[in-house]
Parts: sequence; C-alpha cells; structure tokens
Amino acid sequence: CYFSGTGNTKRVVDKYVEAFKDKGCEVDTFRVENQNFNYNLNDYDKIGLAYPIHAFNAPAIIFSFIKKFPKLESEKPLFIIKTSGEPLKLNNISSIKPMSILKKKNFKLTNEYHYCMPYNIIFRHTDSMAYKMWETAKQLIPIDAQEILDGKEVKLKKFPFGRPLAFVFRIEHWGGRFNGKRYKVKDNCAHCNACVKICPTHNITVENGEFHFGKNCIMCMRCAFLCKENAIKIGLFEKWKVNGPYTFQKPEKEEEDNHKKYCKKSYQKYFKRAEEKIANAKKLTVEENSVKEFDEDLGKSAQN
Repeated sequence: CYFSGTGNTKRVVDKYVEAFKDKGCEVDTFRVENQNFNYNLNDYDKIGLAYPIHAFNAPAIIFSFIKKFPKLESEKPLFIIKTSGEPLKLNNISSIKPMSILKKKNFKLTNEYHYCMPYNIIFRHTDSMAYKMWETAKQLIPIDAQEILDGKEVKLKKFPFGRPLAFVFRIEHWGGRFNGKRYKVKDNCAHCNACVKICPTHNITVENGEFHFGKNCIMCMRCAFLCKENAIKIGLFEKWKVNGPYTFQKPEKEEEDNHKKYCKKSYQKYFKRAEEKIANAKKLTVEENSVKEFDEDLGKSAQN
C-alpha cells in the first residue's frame, strides 16, 4: 500500500514489486489515494507500507488510510519503505506514530528502509545527484527485498526524543491545509486542468474558468511539480517550489551544484553505507555461486 506525491515513492515501489516477482512472489499493490480498498489483509504473508516523508512524518493521507484498517486475526509482518530528499537520521521518526496505530491492529514491524530521492520542494537537486540517488536505490532494493523474504529483521535507529519531535513536526498536516488554501494559478495557465485531475485529495476545482484550492491540501507538490506551464504558486513556500520531473538519466555534462554543502556529511554517510552493503551482497553472491558450482561438480564426480 503506497502513496507517492510526485512519483519517487512509486518508482521505488515498482522496483520492489519487480524484485519480489523475480523471486517467485505474488504481489498486489494499492495506491492509498484510491477510495476502494477491497483487499483482505489476513490473506497476505507480508504487508508493505510506502510513503514519502513529510516534515519527518508520514503524510496525512497515510494516517487517514491506516486508521481504517481492521484489526487482523493474527499478528502480521509489516515492512515500511520511505523516501525523502535528505538522509538525516531525524527522518527515522516518521514511522513512530503510524506503528503506534498499526501495532494495535496486530501489525508487527520487521523491516524498515529509507531511500534518498530528489526533492520536489525546497530546492531542485542536480541531474547528477538525482541519477546517483536512483542508481543507488536500484542496487539496494533487490538486496533489501531479499532481506524481507528471508525474515531478516532490519529497523532504522530512532532519533532521541523521537516521539515528541514527531508530534511537533506533525504541524505540517495542519499547515498543509492552511497553506494549500493560498495556492494560486498564474496568468500563464493553459487551463489543461491536469492539476485538477491528479490531485490526490480532489482539493482543486474549477468554476467558470476560475481555480479554487480547498482545505484538503497535503502538500504533496504534485500539482505544482508536474504543471507543464509552471503556473501554480504554492503560497508561503513559493520560494521553495520545484517544477518539472527529473529524468534520472546521467547528464552529459556536470552541472554547477549550488547546494553541494547542504547535508554534505549525511549524504556522504548514506552513499558510503549503500556502497558497502551493495559490495557485501555482491561478495556473498559470488561465494554462493562458487559453492553451488563446487557442489554440482562434486555431484557429477560422484556419478562418474
């Protein structure tokens, strides 16, 4: 079950689905913004919940969704997948409140993973960084998916005083509704109404050619980020607006990075840990293949 504002989390989820299916698993996916949830969760071996981190919390739409879950008949393993634009440890607190809700419904958190994906607000990552983030995630996901299938529990370390901090930062849920009412459409709007169609909370309406933004905005940035005319002003956060999807392709030329000092040490640690995990996984694969080949050769020798 996943929510994706501008596509980063969906991209990660799709890669997970691919990894699970490569291992012979049957996988169903459900977009949280859809209204008709007709799945019986008791029928599944494992449940996954994926979302982008909003102000060090899960988005408001995730809270609304999981509160509707019935209590399961027996304890069920749950894995959580999170995406954000920076690898700060503070992001780890985003699952505290969701798990306090889901634990009462018989879900047990077994695995938790966080992937850096490029910002859709605050500032635009360079194409080089976006490419590096996605290439790293693509290599990590099959490894992490295997951990889930193997029953190897992996959890992120919680930040000190995480619960009260998460509570404070959840002001974003209210702030999103407050600021969302202040969105405006500029004169260069093409009136394609794409923003109306893609809003996950149906917060945008048009009457007599005039756009109206309601009180249900969750600050997912989908409307402003994907507007082809860059015609939407996002209220108090207009200076943080990012417009236009990333290609995730390696650029031919290196761009100037105006934010290269931003969370520099955190990014370095994130990519270093990822490289080490990927290298260890490759090493184990080589060793396992060598053992397998040895066993096969031994079997043939015994037959001869």
